[in-house]
Amino acid sequence: MKTIFLVEDDAVVVKVYGAKFEREGFRVAVAEDGLVALKTLLAVKPDIVILDLMMPKLNGVDVLKYIRSTPELKKTPVIILSNAHMTSLALEAATIGAEKALLKSSCTPSQLLEVINSLLSGKAVDSDPTKRLAVPAPPVAKPS
Repeated sequence: MKTIFLVEDDAVVVKVYGAKFEREGFRVAVAEDGLVALKTLLAVKPDIVILDLMMPKLNGVDVLKYIRSTPELKKTPVIILSNAHMTSLALEAATIGAEKALLKSSCTPSQLLEVINSLLSGKAVDSDPTKRLAVPAPPVAKPS
């Protein structure tokens, strides 16, 4: 049984997505903030991580940096699931190595499950971080 590690501080999101994943045959482990995630990631050894960016105690970008710098975790696929106003943080996360960044406001549990199954089946990830975002990346100011 594959394990999804859901790092999310919104109890409603955890309940809705967690129930969907369990119905689909996944084991679900949850961390309610980034600090709890850091303390439990190695024990959980997830097959995939669903990561919010804005959380209490430690944000998702810092959790992702930890995942990518830890030999036992660095190849674990990470999907960012956050809000629209987090676009610059989502781009930073994609640049660090998140395989996909999705918007909570427009993503359904079924859509997220499709992305999870795609990543777990070994589908290649786009090498351009901006193409891993659910919304276009903010424009980069060009030097004058």
